[in-house]
Amino acid sequence: MTAIALESTLPAAAKRLSGRPLPVWGAEVLSMPARLLLELPLSPSLALHVPGVEGIVRVSADGEADEGDLGFDLDEWRALVLGVEADRVWPLDLAAFCRRKAAEPAYRLEPVDALAGGQPDPRETWDLATVLDRLGVELLGVEMP
Repeated sequence: MTAIALESTLPAAAKRLSGRPLPVWGAEVLSMPARLLLELPLSPSLALHVPGVEGIVRVSADGEADEGDLGFDLDEWRALVLGVEADRVWPLDLAAFCRRKAAEPAYRLEPVDALAGGQPDPRETWDLATVLDRLGVELLGVEMP
């Protein structure tokens, strides 16, 4: 995989990005609809720092993560984004989902958990930068296959 690092030279919605060089297409990745990012033919893997969570949280099509890190797969990412777009998932919720996933490896984040009784608005489509900002996470990098 090729690692691509990002830099915080973007609008306020992307202010929590790490201070690394931004590739030419980096702003495009951050402006893509967050729900659709991992559905690309060659879907990237996101490396995230979630405050209060040990290790790296990796979001990828298969949910694979290194030992000591957490992995969310495509369906879990979609559930998380739906919860954010419906104003039901906030930084403390994400940290709680991560702690539960660390304690119970078989746990999967489902839309019912992320929506917490809310209803998604199909017209709401947030870009990746806005979702990351809402969750209070730092994007450490994007890896392309």
